Amino acid sequence: MRFENLITSKLIDINLKVANRNGAIENLTSLMVKSGVVSSASDFIEDVYEREALTTTAIGFGVAIPHARSSSVIEPAVAIGRSVGFSWDQELDTPIKLVFLVAVPSKVESPEYMGILASIARMLVHEEFRKSLIDAKDMDEFMSIISNGKQYLINQ
Repeated sequence: MRFENLITSKLIDINLKVANRNGAIENLTSLMVKSGVVSSASDFIEDVYEREALTTTAIGFGVAIPHARSSSVIEPAVAIGRSVGFSWDQELDTPIKLVFLVAVPSKVESPEYMGILASIARMLVHEEFRKSLIDAKDMDEFMSIISNGKQYLINQ
């Protein structure tokens, strides 16, 4: 599974207006339900919260990558939200500006699942990539940046 194949413009909200982590997860999950990649919002959200309870998925740099393998996921997908900044959790001072919600069916093996997460993290560690996403003027520019993100996966 290639990262850029898991994302469509229907799974992106570049004007995410939420007050907290739960709002972000719920908003992005609703995009997944509307796109037909998640069959049950409540079941998937429960699985994401269960994973989040283990340790925060905020990785620094104003980015969070909540994720779950779930029986309610029909096909692997990544929903992305861009915000002006909101609090992810009480221990984190940095406002979250980018959220990458990863949904993977339960049947997908762990190495493939972890590969998706690693690809996203490898791209987001690059300040230029993050800044480009945050500064994108519109959906077309945002999608172009995502499509070109694979350049950050090479020669790591």
